[in-house]
Amino acid sequence: MQFHKYIFIYLFEKTMKPEIKIGLTMGDPNGIGAEVLLRALQFMHPFQDWEPLIFGDPKILTEMNKILDAPFSFKSISEKHSTQTKKVIDSFCLPVIDLSVQKDRKWELGTSSAWGGESAFQFVHNAIDWANRKKIAAIVTAPLAKESLQAAGHSFPGHTEMLSHYSNGARSVMMLAVDDLRATMVTLHVSLRQALESLTPELILEVMEITVSGLKNMGITDPILGIPGLNPHAGENRLFGDEEDIIIRPAMELARGKGIRCEGPFPPDTVFLEHRKGRFDAVVALYHDQALIPLKLFGFERAVNVTLGLPIIRTSPDHGTAFELAPQIAANPRSMIEAIKTAVKMANSSLFTADKVDS
Repeated sequence: MQFHKYIFIYLFEKTMKPEIKIGLTMGDPNGIGAEVLLRALQFMHPFQDWEPLIFGDPKILTEMNKILDAPFSFKSISEKHSTQTKKVIDSFCLPVIDLSVQKDRKWELGTSSAWGGESAFQFVHNAIDWANRKKIAAIVTAPLAKESLQAAGHSFPGHTEMLSHYSNGARSVMMLAVDDLRATMVTLHVSLRQALESLTPELILEVMEITVSGLKNMGITDPILGIPGLNPHAGENRLFGDEEDIIIRPAMELARGKGIRCEGPFPPDTVFLEHRKGRFDAVVALYHDQALIPLKLFGFERAVNVTLGLPIIRTSPDHGTAFELAPQIAANPRSMIEAIKTAVKMANSSLFTADKVDS
């Protein structure tokens, strides 16, 4: 009798526990976004303790579903649906916020266009709005093309800057993760010359602080950061440059004064080898390629982009629209799968619970 009581309590609590709703943007319609999204969802079905909510174009999703011979159907929904209604019994029926852009509509896989850029913008913009209003617990973004986005009149260099802009200007930091390897970047989508000119102890400290906060949100309670140098051999006692002494070490001292554990500066060509040995929990790279080249080499298909510093959770696969690959319908969904898993894990570890949204 006691056993049955515990079974009842377990089932009751499982039934009453709110499932986490993850917003999934479709990306540029002419890229591989819809394909990798549906392939990932097919791989992950049935969904355990979370629900997908797609921000996209239902007609394109339906066509891609047919092309892939995937098992899904799609249901357009709006915020006005009753939040008391249980999700549809058919778990293969996926809810979609219909954000179809009709002006100059031309779905042609493999092409960059203003229509594709505007579509991708609408998907992301609305997902950010839903996340800011706590209607979804996290966002996973399929890739967009910067040239298409700008052709549509949106001047953002990419997702990260857009997320920051529409989250009240919050300072955001990009993290790339491959398994247990992680790196954030002090500078991002700027020229190498501009990146080097913008480095200051204060800027490095700011990124270190955001990185530590993000790692704690991922469940790493007392993180250690690895800091690379800027110059070959980390300057070799100023033989090859003095930025390590006048910029990087002062930043590390400021960080230690705030209780941040950090080591370095390491020679840039060995810092990720030390990270791989488990010496620290993340590398704070000084510029874009200092982080992305080694991490993509370690595991390009498993890499996940996580945006830190925002009031919302956002992850994405670490690849682009792959216009050249899109018409072949041969994209690998592995990075998208890992991005969704990471978002679900982060949302589960967060104190934030999104409101239920009709499916």
